[in-house]
Amino acid sequence: MTGATLAPVTSPDPSGPPASDDGTPVRDGRDRVMGPAARLTAAATVVATLLVALVGTVADLPTLRGSAVGVFLFALLGVAPLLLVRPMPLARFAVLAVAGSLVGTIGIGYVMATAHSWEPSGPFVALVVGTVVALNVVVPRDLRALRALRTVRPSGAPRGWRTGPTTIVTTLSLVGLGIVVVAAVTHVGDPVPAGLFGSLGPGLVVGLVLVVAATVLALVRGRGLAVPVVVLGGVVQLAQAITYGVPTVTAAARHIGVLEYIRQHGGTDPAADIFQTWSGLFAGGAWVADVGGIVDTMTIAAWVPVLLAFSTTIAVGVLAAHWLPGTRRPWVAALLTAMTGSLNTTYFSPQSTGILLSVVILVLATGPVRDATTPSGARTRTVGPTRIAAIAVIGVVLAVTHQISPYLTVAALVVLVVFRLLRPWWLPVVVLVPAVVFAALNGDVLGKFLSLAAVGRVLDNVQPPAHDLTVLPRPLVTRLAFDVPAAALVLLGTAAVVTVLLRRDRVHWALLAAAASPVSLLVATNYGQEGVFRVVLFATPWIAVLAAALPLPAGRFAPVGALLRRVGRPTAVRYAVAAAGVAALVAVGAFGQTALDWNRVMTRSQSEATRLYDRTAPAGSVMLLTGSANAVPSNTGARYFDVGYLSREALGPYPSPQGYDATADVSVLTRELVQNWAATKYYALVAEPFGAYDERYGYQSDADYQRLARAMASSPQWQRVWSSGTTTLYELTPAGLRRAAGAAG
Repeated sequence: MTGATLAPVTSPDPSGPPASDDGTPVRDGRDRVMGPAARLTAAATVVATLLVALVGTVADLPTLRGSAVGVFLFALLGVAPLLLVRPMPLARFAVLAVAGSLVGTIGIGYVMATAHSWEPSGPFVALVVGTVVALNVVVPRDLRALRALRTVRPSGAPRGWRTGPTTIVTTLSLVGLGIVVVAAVTHVGDPVPAGLFGSLGPGLVVGLVLVVAATVLALVRGRGLAVPVVVLGGVVQLAQAITYGVPTVTAAARHIGVLEYIRQHGGTDPAADIFQTWSGLFAGGAWVADVGGIVDTMTIAAWVPVLLAFSTTIAVGVLAAHWLPGTRRPWVAALLTAMTGSLNTTYFSPQSTGILLSVVILVLATGPVRDATTPSGARTRTVGPTRIAAIAVIGVVLAVTHQISPYLTVAALVVLVVFRLLRPWWLPVVVLVPAVVFAALNGDVLGKFLSLAAVGRVLDNVQPPAHDLTVLPRPLVTRLAFDVPAAALVLLGTAAVVTVLLRRDRVHWALLAAAASPVSLLVATNYGQEGVFRVVLFATPWIAVLAAALPLPAGRFAPVGALLRRVGRPTAVRYAVAAAGVAALVAVGAFGQTALDWNRVMTRSQSEATRLYDRTAPAGSVMLLTGSANAVPSNTGARYFDVGYLSREALGPYPSPQGYDATADVSVLTRELVQNWAATKYYALVAEPFGAYDERYGYQSDADYQRLARAMASSPQWQRVWSSGTTTLYELTPAGLRRAAGAAG
């Protein structure tokens, strides 16, 4: 083989689902492993990245150096070790390479941070040397294999570029991706009310239409579906990273504070807060930043989600191939997962990293593996020692990265063991023990977030977050951004249940139980009123697999099945049906991911202002946020224990929109701030996202917030100390302090 397709392995399993009933032949993908050309391309990518990092270092080009080092440590570190093992399909190789890179980077960073032995250069040099040694082993071997293949090629074998369905699909997908990238590069700026589509305009629409067309062609023809699905899985996150240049969720910016703390102090303080304790991702990011010389670490939080989005889509496709026949259904499951996942936005967080590592553990655990026969005669899957060791390593890193991901992974593994689909029976213990031990060692920190009163109260724990201080109804766009993906998931769940009722075998009942297993989280905690979202996150891949396994009607409904089989042929009707379905899915995914950009994505100037405050404000200072704290990237610096942020909700309810007086509102806020919150210095932040967030969630209209911004600018109590774009940083003047204190007295 001189190349490879992005198709996962389908391992034959007599206990698995029946042969494909959609016209797709069931094929064993184990022969479609990466050929020597594909493996050499992977090796060349690693070498090129390291050379770019070297050039960036020697030529003092910090952006080039930082980008190359980040790509190597987050995405390519695992490539060379994988090239040493037996060849595998490209999709599986890509998933394991990224997972290996994340595990290695997080593991090394965490050990240095926890041991307070922060020496970033030493481990990096050792890894580069190890990578070069590994490539010196595999490259000559693959070059010999490539020459041998060319030698034995039959004289009549076709050479050169061939145009077929897969080529057309891949070309359309990449062209569509390129158009979106160009549109993003040429429209860099802050979010607008219409979201990403309002920012990029026709370029985003045209690019997505081309990728949708490629997906439809691949779906109907049954070839090359992986590429457009993977593109759809991450194209929106890529466009957001390019356009906005900052994280799409403000919580990610708060994680940067932990990262910066590690860089400045050379380690963590696990007793300080839960982020310092479960600091794996942040320690890994700090290591990347120091080695790469990255000054603005907000770029890490902006770009890591792009890697996670693409990789998680591929991982779900590989996992689904262990249960679904053919080459289409697994990638349909991946598409369903990616397009209905906006309730849990992918961002720089332990949760987004945790779901990827969890799926990778399940990939390693469920196949392709050895088949074994149980005493009852049923066939099950037995995991070998190499994969058990890999699962154990990932489990340890997962345990120090996120609090709940290991337990929800264990819940799924237990289900597969109980249904006799997985061996050895103690495999879940490999993931469970590190998590339990780590939680026990840090019980004093974790205990602050657990309540015995919540145990067993599933109906209460399932409730989503409430917004109690609203004075205005939430706009339709806000409701739809959550309701549309939720409705899509309900339809997906209905299809999954129908699949189980029609199949009625042990495998599909097991998959349904695996989908339900995350509910175990709600038995113990509401997870800060976000438990229901985490349940959905870990259940969706299993639900998507079952929905993709939906069989054609049989029995008394056989005529309907026969009609669908006729429609299933490459006809205009089939193309129309496929186009409608794919377009609807992409519309749901794109809308859910971008509709709230205006209020959810911070601005560059807002990020600059908070970093300036974190860096220069005296210890004990307090910054008044003139809107919801959910709209500001707080705690973005290493001094996040020294300086504080105060959301305006802490000073009382939002004023009534009837007869709103902005000048009086500023005076009241200032008085309440000084009276109730002692500080060495007082600051205030005015920024566009406050008005956007407060309007979208019913706290205050954007028009009233603009009045508040103008009142702050003209207030004699506050003086402007910094301004850029739509953001202004104020400091309370001595006269303003005396006036507020006097009014309080």
